[in-house]
Amino acid sequence: MTAAWLLITNLFALTAFNRLNLAPDTAFDWMSEKSVRPVQQSWDIIDLHNRWDAYWYLTIAQDGYDRRGEMDISNVVFFPLYPLLVRIAGLLTGGNLVLAGWLVSSIFLMLSVWVLTRLTQEYHPGIDPLLPPLFLLVYPAAFFLNAVYSESLFLFLSLSMVFLALRRNFFLASICAALASATRIAGVFLLVPLLVEFVQANGWRSLFTRRAWPLALAPAGALAFFVYHWIAFDDFFLYLRIQRFYGRDFRFDLTDVAIRSNPNLVTTAYDAAFVVAAVFMGVLALRKFRLSYGWYMLVSLAVALSSGTGLGIARYSMVLFPIYFIAADIRSVIGRSAWLFSSTLLLALNIICFVNHYWAG
Repeated sequence: MTAAWLLITNLFALTAFNRLNLAPDTAFDWMSEKSVRPVQQSWDIIDLHNRWDAYWYLTIAQDGYDRRGEMDISNVVFFPLYPLLVRIAGLLTGGNLVLAGWLVSSIFLMLSVWVLTRLTQEYHPGIDPLLPPLFLLVYPAAFFLNAVYSESLFLFLSLSMVFLALRRNFFLASICAALASATRIAGVFLLVPLLVEFVQANGWRSLFTRRAWPLALAPAGALAFFVYHWIAFDDFFLYLRIQRFYGRDFRFDLTDVAIRSNPNLVTTAYDAAFVVAAVFMGVLALRKFRLSYGWYMLVSLAVALSSGTGLGIARYSMVLFPIYFIAADIRSVIGRSAWLFSSTLLLALNIICFVNHYWAG
């Protein structure tokens, strides 16, 4: 199913890219020739996966981290595990890092689908095990799972952490959480479901015993990255400082949601709808599935939204895997079909936007 998805979506992306002659995107005021790299139509299916943040991952894989200066964006806010794997894979692709990134992302997408299926079979036997992967693959932001982005790697590590925690192997689960926190800052929040499952398995008093020490490994990846910033750039909090220039300044400003054009209206409404839907599904996960699922979703969303923007929340929510159990658990055929139809249409829209270097997800 995943192989079919990779073939179909990429052929669609290549067709859409060469069929349409789109003018530059105008969804946001900050869009300009300096901030948005123009792309020329071509039949290079590999380069379709090199858009937006892929540029930063590729610069890290190619040349390492570089701080341009505090008043400019730089690649120091992108975590190291994914570009490290791209650099290693580049040894097998003759130095073609875009191809290497596409292969790394596609491999971890397949592994994510496999773990999600196993997780469903063993711990959610009332759900058809093929449905959660299906809802994942048609999620509106799913094309990012095979682009030169870290989403598929992070999803695989998140699912593996939960799968191992449910098997009560908390040491290996903590290792997966540590690797996830070296992939994205959101990996730190995997400590939440890890703690919940540990307490449910051993009781809260066990937190004060030797059995709890592996849990301390969970945020080690992010901590190591911040220590690297301290050593290389003399600033332990460099990540937080540079994030401000990506619009995440932990401050809400009404001008951020002021409607300036039709493209801006659509994008703002799209993000708002996903915020509401994701929070609602977090509450559902808390009530209908496992406490660890619900708390993980709600804490992750709360921290993301507290950064001062809901921009890109569809892509952020895509790796919150309890969503796919909720979707698969819908008993109404009409309700389930409506989800699949609408999600597939939004996926197509996002693919068209992404490959044409429009804002997507």
